[in-house]
Amino acid sequence: MFFEFARNNVLRMSGESSHASELDERFEIALRNTATAWRQAVDCRLRRLGVNRMSWMTIAAAAQARLPLSQSALADTLAVSRASMVHTIDRLAKNGLVKRESSSSDRRLKRIVVTEAGAHLYSLLKDEVAAVRRQMLAIVELEKLVNLTEILETLQEPLRPSSGSALSSSTATRESRVDPP
Repeated sequence: MFFEFARNNVLRMSGESSHASELDERFEIALRNTATAWRQAVDCRLRRLGVNRMSWMTIAAAAQARLPLSQSALADTLAVSRASMVHTIDRLAKNGLVKRESSSSDRRLKRIVVTEAGAHLYSLLKDEVAAVRRQMLAIVELEKLVNLTEILETLQEPLRPSSGSALSSSTATRESRVDPP
């Protein structure tokens, strides 16, 4: 029996190491491929409405925000460059789907507001996305969907910037736990 140090100097048996590593990689690939398949299915469905991925994601983020977001906040929310966001907003504004409003506290700051036409398009987008979601989730039992959703929500926690050291402690916990037989 061999032991080796894994992440964060946690000691585990070497036979478990390769299996755990393979499972980690399998999970990563499955998560990435699922996200890609999801985006492609939604993109295909929304293409009929003349909307590309960046446009529908921007409209959705702006519509779902409690308060109007600045261009930079939208870019951060969607993990895109600010330059890319400016071009997207320019295009959406030209099409009458969003408008820029000056902030009352800072005239340099522009907040993005979804127009009535944008809100109508967002309603159509939500229906189309819901149809893709129903198609994808139809093959998953309700109990498994609840578990999967909870797991994915839990996995987001240590990755949030405010979590700091949570990643190292949760990794150590997972690697040192003993599953019941």
